[in-house]
Amino acid sequence: RKVVGNWIKKILLVLVVAVMVAVDSAQVVARYGFNTGIGWADEISRLAFVWCVFLGIAVAVKARAHIGITLLVDALPAAPANLLRRVMLLVSAGLSAVVAWQSVVIALDQWDERMMSLELSTGWFLIPVAAGGALSALYLVAQALLPERAA
Repeated sequence: RKVVGNWIKKILLVLVVAVMVAVDSAQVVARYGFNTGIGWADEISRLAFVWCVFLGIAVAVKARAHIGITLLVDALPAAPANLLRRVMLLVSAGLSAVVAWQSVVIALDQWDERMMSLELSTGWFLIPVAAGGALSALYLVAQALLPERAA
């Protein structure tokens, strides 16, 4: 089950990047090859980019590939270093949760606003931010609370 969830996130990430590349490529061909443009291409590409970034952040956090500055942790003895690392993971989880929550609040607040070229809510730009923040918060809490190999 755990492997399936990771596989689904990675496949979704690849699909979103593929959509972004395909739409941008079609826009370039239309603009420079046929002297026209695709009206909705910019918004779809931007939406795919936001999904790519925030889903990618969650995938990186799950893989423990997020950036960490370990100068202080490396200088401490093992027990305080472990405690500090776990506290910082919880602080990061809290900040990720705030990002997720505020993204939902803002998305709901602007849900009635429409994109310029699509009949979609501008709130859709905040959904991946909320999803990525929530997933990151869960992964960071798991890394902080579970034994090193189990998180």
